[in-house]
Amino acid sequence: MYQEQRKMIMLNSVTYAYKARDYLFKKGIRVYVERVPANLRTTGCGYGVRVTQNAEAVAQILTEAGFSVRGIIQL
Repeated sequence: MYQEQRKMIMLNSVTYAYKARDYLFKKGIRVYVERVPANLRTTGCGYGVRVTQNAEAVAQILTEAGFSVRGIIQL
């Protein structure tokens, strides 16, 4: 059975997470704003967007749009 990919693209702040969500939605990509789990937080405010598609490709789209991607983590 297919198992959904659960990765999160970490961003600088909750504000940028919501801006990224809105930007991606306009491109037809659905993501969900979530708080990074405490045991996976390294720096920053600890918010990102959870993706169900190819996280690396979505992160590249965000980078090309001027977003500062802090990393991709496996949930």
